[in-house]
Amino acid sequence: MNTDNFFFDSYRILIFVAVQFLIALSNWFLLRRPKKGNNPSFRPKVSILVPARNEEKTIAACVKALIGQDYPDFEVVVLDDRSEDRTKEILAGIGSKRLRVVAGREVPEGWTGKNWACYQLAQNALGEIFLFTDADTVFEKEALSSAVGMMQERGADMLTAVVRNLLPSFGEQITVPFLFWSIMAILPVGIAQIWRGSKAFVAANGKFLLFSRNAYERIGGHRAVRSEAAEDLALSRLIKGARMNWLLIDLTELVSTRMYHGFFSAWRGFSKNFFAIFDYRVLPALFVWFWMLLITYHPLVTVALLIANGQLNAHFLAAAATVMLSLLIWVITALKARLPKTVVFLYPLTMTVAAAIGIYSLFLTVFGRTAWKGRRLPRHRIRIV
Repeated sequence: MNTDNFFFDSYRILIFVAVQFLIALSNWFLLRRPKKGNNPSFRPKVSILVPARNEEKTIAACVKALIGQDYPDFEVVVLDDRSEDRTKEILAGIGSKRLRVVAGREVPEGWTGKNWACYQLAQNALGEIFLFTDADTVFEKEALSSAVGMMQERGADMLTAVVRNLLPSFGEQITVPFLFWSIMAILPVGIAQIWRGSKAFVAANGKFLLFSRNAYERIGGHRAVRSEAAEDLALSRLIKGARMNWLLIDLTELVSTRMYHGFFSAWRGFSKNFFAIFDYRVLPALFVWFWMLLITYHPLVTVALLIANGQLNAHFLAAAATVMLSLLIWVITALKARLPKTVVFLYPLTMTVAAAIGIYSLFLTVFGRTAWKGRRLPRHRIRIV
């Protein structure tokens, strides 16, 4: 076997994964958690805005945690997005002066349901700061104070956060962690936060989007991203495009969620927006997904084949080093995001599933079949490059 020809990519893949490791290591330090007692010096009114469609299983825990925040001046506004379950009745049974429930209107043509709900929420908000979150998210009582304090400390116009995802099932452990890996291994947070004008270096989490009202209105709010499936990322890009201050922090100790319930729930959820992450560009999306598979499996296959052939040469060392670095990246990701330790060793399967969802999302979007919560998402102009 001519290993010099067959394993020619070992060194290049090692260099790429080594860079990813350095990014992950730097992000470990740069993704800051709020300090204990980091209360804001100035406390403007905050509107916590929650779109809710068929959320009877989670809405009570979410809203009760929100109205229990220790921040002095805030309101919780929940939009019942034409729910067909007991969401409305459950909200009616929560007695609090801080809570307002708004009835959602029919979704206009060209809007996604969530973006239309968030737009209506913003129209009803009274605060100087907006916090958009989801109905399956639970906040510790100091979460809002800590985030607003960090926003003021860093002079941010928009703050988004990594939150803790609960992953009780195997299906969730091989789907959801990819999101955290992609932030830790691909996004250099330091560059992203310093380089305001770059739309490429950005991330967002729709479960925690904190805006100054002025910044939100300046970029056009959810109206400006009304047809976007990945609206959180689109809003972040608008903030950076306007050269405003975007900030990503670590709130895994203060905010938690169970995003999906099982493998197929996660598959359906991610397939609606994985292609949207690439701004609906076919070749960049395909390149990234196949490259991710290559850097995952090439080192593993190389190590296995060279051991089988008794060739513990330089190619073997490069491939083995790549596997070790990949594992270390996943260790950093699991520790930072407070994920189960098992996700470290499941990473080849996780990367395979992510690529499959990404390709499936591409085809769904191209053929206009993306949908969420019973609603077809608007079609987009598909670009090749």
